[in-house]
Amino acid sequence: MKYIQYLSGITLLLLLTACTKAPDYQGTWKNTLEDPKLENALVITPNGETYFISNTLKDKASGKTEKKNPVPASVNESGLLQVNTGTGAINFAIDEKTGNLVGSGSIYKKVQ
Repeated sequence: MKYIQYLSGITLLLLLTACTKAPDYQGTWKNTLEDPKLENALVITPNGETYFISNTLKDKASGKTEKKNPVPASVNESGLLQVNTGTGAINFAIDEKTGNLVGSGSIYKKVQ
């Protein structure tokens, strides 16, 4: 009987784990930090099960936009978007209360 309860518990846990969905990180996220000279945004695009993140900087005076090469990112087991920078990992998460993307010491608001 305990064996059946054990198997039932594991099956239920697997079903609940399979049903949890990671947040959808894709889109353009504007940095909420006001800089008088630059606008900063992250563009996150899906790539199968992973993502690419491009950092864009726009000079407010000239209107010139510089887009950095995309870097790969993936969603880890806890649902955080993780970018490996070579010197360590940076984690991003969506704040459930505000809907903002938080990570790397900054807060980003999704552009509609």
